[in-house]
Amino acid sequence: MIEFDDPQLPEQDLVLLPDEALRGDEPGTGQGPDAPPPLRGRVRLGGPLAQRLTHDQLAGDPGLTEYLTGQADAYDYYLVHLSLTFAPTPQRPRLEFAHLALDLSAKPETPPPLAHSMDPMRLTDAVQVTRTRRLGPQLSLLGTDASLGEVGRNQEYTAHQPFAQALGLHGSTPGWEFRRTVATELTGCHVLRLVVRTAVGSVTDLACTVTAGVKIPLLRRYTRTLPHPLRLEATL
Repeated sequence: MIEFDDPQLPEQDLVLLPDEALRGDEPGTGQGPDAPPPLRGRVRLGGPLAQRLTHDQLAGDPGLTEYLTGQADAYDYYLVHLSLTFAPTPQRPRLEFAHLALDLSAKPETPPPLAHSMDPMRLTDAVQVTRTRRLGPQLSLLGTDASLGEVGRNQEYTAHQPFAQALGLHGSTPGWEFRRTVATELTGCHVLRLVVRTAVGSVTDLACTVTAGVKIPLLRRYTRTLPHPLRLEATL
C-alpha cells in the first residue's frame, strides 16, 4: 500500500446560480429579471489537482508496481485530489444537500476514461429510531393519540443515514453526493480523491459541476460549472 499526502489545494469560493437562472431569460447572462439571487459564500471547491501515477511513485509496493506494469501498454492512471468546504452554521439558508459531478472526456474517445476507484465511497450516521404501531377496536390503525382498547408494539432499531456517498464508479460521470442528516449538518472541509484510468497517450479533460440545495422555504437548487476543465495528459 502506498500513502499519498493530501496536497495544498487552491480553493475558490463558488457563486452558484439558481437553476431557473441557468435556463435564463437573457441569453448569455444566465440571469433573468425575476431570478432569485445567487448563492454566495456557502461552498468552496479545492482543486481539482491531478498527478500521474508512475512506477517510481509506486516502487514501494511490489503489487502495485506489477499491476501498473501489466497495464502500461493500454492505460495511464491519474490520482485526482479535490475538496468541498461548506460554510458552518448558523448561516442561513441551511444547506440541505450538495453534489459534485465530474465529467470525463478524452481524445481519442475509445476506450473511454473512467473512475477506477473513489474515496470516500460511503459515510453514514447511525441514528436510533423508535417506531410504534397501534391497533384499536375493529382493527383500526391509530395515531399517537390512541384510545382505550389499543394493542401496541414498539420497535427500536438503528438506521444508517448516508451523509456522503460516491456515485458513478467505473464510469465516465463519477461524483459525490452529500446530504444533511439528523445527526450531521453540511459543514466543514471534506477531502475527495479518485483514480482515473485513461487510454495510454490520450488527452483527458475532467469537468466539474457543483450543485447545492437550500430551503427558502421551498427547496431550491443552485448550480455552478467550472469554466475550464482539468486536463490529464502524460508528459515525457
